[in-house]
Amino acid sequence: MPGLLGFFFGSMNSFIPCVDFAGFGLDIEDTSQADPSSVQKIADQLYSAFTNVGFVYLKNYGISPDELEKVLEVSRQFFTLPEDIKRKSERAENGNSGYVCQGRESFNRERPPDLRESYNITPCERSKLVFPQDLPEFEAVITEYYNRCHKLAMRVLHVIAIALKIDSPDFFEKQHKYINCGANLTTLRTLYYPPVQDPNAVLPKQIRCGEHSDYGSITLLWQDACGGLEVMNNKGEYQSVPPLNDAVLINIGDLMQRWTSDKLLSAKHRVLVPEDNYMMVRQSVVYFVHPDDECVVVPLDGSDLYKPITALQHVLDKFDETY
Repeated sequence: MPGLLGFFFGSMNSFIPCVDFAGFGLDIEDTSQADPSSVQKIADQLYSAFTNVGFVYLKNYGISPDELEKVLEVSRQFFTLPEDIKRKSERAENGNSGYVCQGRESFNRERPPDLRESYNITPCERSKLVFPQDLPEFEAVITEYYNRCHKLAMRVLHVIAIALKIDSPDFFEKQHKYINCGANLTTLRTLYYPPVQDPNAVLPKQIRCGEHSDYGSITLLWQDACGGLEVMNNKGEYQSVPPLNDAVLINIGDLMQRWTSDKLLSAKHRVLVPEDNYMMVRQSVVYFVHPDDECVVVPLDGSDLYKPITALQHVLDKFDETY
């Protein structure tokens, strides 16, 4: 099973800071019992990471490697099914949930379509939730992981509000109250980058995932040992971001950057094709956190740096650019 063990081995050879989240992680059932000084320290460290890089590794956040491995395994089972079987669960034009075949997406229109497949789980009222019928265990495993990601994302948003010195630490949580129960496009996406059977068939400038920034508030990302992820630094240069042992990557999305008037950075990133091993499979699991559809995002400092926009309209505009 290629790639799975990569989530448990990694290197700290990265410009991305690493923050210990144990003081506010999911192992703490009642957050009111969390030590305020520990939470403030985490908030200060996240603020530094997000204002300088836009990305951070979190360790001791409360989701176990075993939980992640289940998602990777059931995802691998799905993505290695015949194409006609996978297309039974294809993403509809008027929704977001379901299978997205290779070549369907292009995150950078200056490049050919991206070399990857994906499966979206978006349990919102505007999108019919689709699960593969040929793999019955897929739904239970993915749904449970979605719920775990939801809980972690709310913890991170809470700490970000503290970092920004917002009067109400639950401000961002209130803007995401319909996740998994209503009009909200928060999505769990499991991705599969298949082996490149014929390197000569790769088009000029074609890569596994084109340069882009994420659309929403924050993103949670797990990647395997294959690596390939690169993030743009503050000099405009792309640097490798390797997987780190038992850590999740958190990054700022476009709407959070708008909310904070560019204080928190939504950094561009990409995934390259491994030049030394075209046959290497890559897997990743990503949780894209979006505000509620009707949430109007305006700069919190009262500036006019960005015009007001609803979270839904922002995402739909981005979808038009991608599909």
